Amino acid sequence: MSAHIMRPQPAMKLYVLFTISFSWAFHEVPPPKYQHHDPLTSELLLCDQCPPGTAVLTHCTADTPTACSPCPDRSFSEHWHWGDSCQYCTTVCKERQLVRQECNSTHDQLCECVPGYHLVVEFCIKHTPCQPGYGVAALGTPEVDTVCEACPQGLFSSRVSASEPCVSHRNCSELGLKTLRLGTTTQDTLCENEAKGSVLECSHHHTQCHTDVSLCEEAIFQSLASLRLSSVPLERLLESLPGKRVDRKSLERLKKVCSPQQQILLLLRLWREQNKDQVKLYGVIQGVNNCERKVSRCAGLKNLTMGDLLTVMDSLPGVRADEEDVRAVVSSCRSQQYLLQLLHLWKNQNKDLDINKGLAHSLSRLRQQGAPRPLLRSIKKINRIISTSSIHKMYEKMFLNMIEDGTCFKTKPYNQ
Repeated sequence: MSAHIMRPQPAMKLYVLFTISFSWAFHEVPPPKYQHHDPLTSELLLCDQCPPGTAVLTHCTADTPTACSPCPDRSFSEHWHWGDSCQYCTTVCKERQLVRQECNSTHDQLCECVPGYHLVVEFCIKHTPCQPGYGVAALGTPEVDTVCEACPQGLFSSRVSASEPCVSHRNCSELGLKTLRLGTTTQDTLCENEAKGSVLECSHHHTQCHTDVSLCEEAIFQSLASLRLSSVPLERLLESLPGKRVDRKSLERLKKVCSPQQQILLLLRLWREQNKDQVKLYGVIQGVNNCERKVSRCAGLKNLTMGDLLTVMDSLPGVRADEEDVRAVVSSCRSQQYLLQLLHLWKNQNKDLDINKGLAHSLSRLRQQGAPRPLLRSIKKINRIISTSSIHKMYEKMFLNMIEDGTCFKTKPYNQ
């Protein structure tokens, strides 16, 4: 580091000389020494070094001790020494670094890597994420990288993450469910409704490739929520749905396994599965299936890159999914499934946002950024399919009378 010579004010010299000399004269441990030739007598003297936070003002003579003066602002001396200047403090931290400790008279400014990065030689490198099947045993710090460990039996990790440990498999028997598929190191246990054989899986993380992506159903649920359907008790919906009813045991399991936001959507899915052979409900059930098939076809783009997916995610409003989650989609899906899975991942993070408005916002941003035309056309078609689907109206007619008749359960307890 650069050095500079200090020139204290004359009035300060006697004060500094007296203070420092007096302090160290009565110090229990004698200060270290250095050799110095007296310029007048040419005698070799052993002078006291100056303590941290100071520098030599005048060397000792045969009659006077070493005089030290404090380091000026933005300079420091960390050890005992016999130099006549202090070192300049570091003024700027390097790229991806922040100040951990400000400079003072005895220590330089200390820098450390920003969260999510660690120091390798002189550069801050991003913490290594643990791959599916491995969990975080020790979080990365500004000094060391993430430590990953293979998930032992009974635990799994389906995510690419630099922060999440392995977690326990779901216990189907505790939920009163049959085990459909045993858990592995990369997948949770899949439970099955013993009575009807329908799969019940409420996952909060959609980072693997899912076969049940349902943007149309999500849009339908959003539409029904705007009709205050979410204010209707789940038991009320169960009784009001036409056709074969979902059994109450399944309803109770939904409450145990799923979040409140997911319960109505999962109830509608179970109801649809049980009534797929009902002629009267054919239009509703087939409408949802046709909508999903059309969306899947339009989303089936090839040759999408990780950069394309991150650009799309950044163009969508609301909460963005982590880059690690997007990488997990790339690692577990075919390229034709990337876009659909990405939109599903976004919707899972933004359950209160309207899908059509989100896609419209994305299109506007992507056009400004000059995104590839096939990508723009695909998102535009998906938006049109969901917005023009008549399935919303079918569901609305089904539930409208029930919602308008809500006074019957607002004024009395449900069990009356």
